[in-house]
Amino acid sequence: MTRPAFENIQQLLADQQLDGWLFYDFQGLNPLALNVLGIPREAHLTRRFFVWVPRAGEITVLHNSIEGGTWKTLSQDWKVTLKAYRGHADLQPLLEALVKPGMKVAMEYSPMGSVPYVGRVDAGTIERIRALGAEVVSSADLLQHFFKWSAEDLASHQRAVAVLMAAKDAAFEFIRARVKLGQEVDELSVQSVIGEELRRGGLQFDHPPIVGFAAHAGDPHYAPNPEGNRTLQKGDCILLDLWGQEEGRPYADVTWMGFYGEPSAEFMRAWEAVKGARDLALRDIKAGKQGWELDFASRQLISEAGYAEAFTHRLGHSLGVQLHGPTANLDDLETRDTRTLLPHLAVTIEPGIYLPEKNFGIRSEVNVVLQEDEALVTTPVQQDLIFI
Repeated sequence: MTRPAFENIQQLLADQQLDGWLFYDFQGLNPLALNVLGIPREAHLTRRFFVWVPRAGEITVLHNSIEGGTWKTLSQDWKVTLKAYRGHADLQPLLEALVKPGMKVAMEYSPMGSVPYVGRVDAGTIERIRALGAEVVSSADLLQHFFKWSAEDLASHQRAVAVLMAAKDAAFEFIRARVKLGQEVDELSVQSVIGEELRRGGLQFDHPPIVGFAAHAGDPHYAPNPEGNRTLQKGDCILLDLWGQEEGRPYADVTWMGFYGEPSAEFMRAWEAVKGARDLALRDIKAGKQGWELDFASRQLISEAGYAEAFTHRLGHSLGVQLHGPTANLDDLETRDTRTLLPHLAVTIEPGIYLPEKNFGIRSEVNVVLQEDEALVTTPVQQDLIFI
């Protein structure tokens, strides 16, 4: 088991002038805490626990007495003090001994639920810590430091990108070949081609890729299904959204657009607006910005093009070992994500315009890994539609 980076935590607490970070979990409700502490999900912990990391000094674990053996094993390399409580009456004085009035304490909490990805501690537990006289603040920016990519993560991600690009090419070649032979091609068959290519390339994925023709592309999270499986018709747009990862490594995630026939002037206007919003974000993104700022600027561009109501989701999401990771999103719509973009974290940039009533939807998606002095675009950037 990985030893928690307690020294790093304490340095961050000093940098941000916080008195401590109080980790709390009950039956896996706070996977962020488990991740930072290096506690495996399969650990047999059924009772609530606290881990108090002060800015300086002794680190303390408060655990239920029946799980003493488990905690002795989990913490054998931690250099911490274990304190057991038998019942709720025993727990209160232990908390009072650690958390003092006037302290500023970080927890997995988001004021007013503004960034719900961070809000993992239940309201009652937050109330309990406030009742001790402490000020509870969000650990949102602290958390990000413990999800940074390593050089090996980046290399794995780049291999995944290469597999995705090959799968995308195979899908469009499959469509082109079927059309050339006068044969029907449907969404599920294209999805199957992509899935086979991803598996052949050694990638795993949490959900089959999205293949949307015509109005189905106007549903951002459309999933091909036997009941609604569309056969490609002339005049249809083609949206492919595919993602995958090597086991235990960060995902790659891209969306590419094609068209069968000649697109309308309306479609091309929307395509240019999506590309413009994407490219604006690519120019502006850098470490130190907040996620919402990128969304705001790109959304304004799409609004000025006349498609404000058709851009129905955030600009991009955090990318990591989870497809939708726990760090900063590019979002000023679903939430206002005020987390700071840090070096060695990754995001997608994927503006979209969805007009199913006009028989189309458009999205263009790229991946960016932030560095200290640059934003590394790890995926090809589509400039032209792929025509069938």
